[in-house]
Amino acid sequence: MKSILSVVLLSLIWTALLLVLGVFAGWITITASAPWLLNPAAFMYRHLRLSIVAFGVLFILYGWLLFRMRYLLDQPDTELAQLSFYDRLLNTTISTFFGVGVIWTAIGMETALMQALEGMDTQGGSMMETGAYGLLERLVNGGLLLALSTTVFGGFCGYLLRLLKIVLLGAKWDRFILKESGNG
Repeated sequence: MKSILSVVLLSLIWTALLLVLGVFAGWITITASAPWLLNPAAFMYRHLRLSIVAFGVLFILYGWLLFRMRYLLDQPDTELAQLSFYDRLLNTTISTFFGVGVIWTAIGMETALMQALEGMDTQGGSMMETGAYGLLERLVNGGLLLALSTTVFGGFCGYLLRLLKIVLLGAKWDRFILKESGNG
């Protein structure tokens, strides 16, 4: 575990040094013109809207469960059943990240389609006036961006949290299981 942290830390230090060298040598130019750099909260709200609440609650629950398991793994009188229960809760929390992404994808798609079709008559009369660009604009502003963003965010967080669980709990959890089975 310590060697992994050393490798990551050294990698970050080398990256920072090479980035500074590149900037001072003129090879790399850094500008803060991207909107998400200037106002990350507005950027996240624009893309994720109210799914931020669900994702936020899941992040808090994930952090608490991770902390709880790490604490219990350090206690000598911890029972396997208790840790197994928290492990299942942690796995369910991680899986729920994927679920929230999928649910908000459906919500975003439905909202986008309803917005795009709003005001259309059965003959498509309003469709001709709106045009393809107008229809696309209605879809994107109506929820298509939300649908795509929550899918990507939910999937990314789900996989990232699985990886963090392995890195932060893996060795201790494995030692505990081996000790309980009598092989450690």
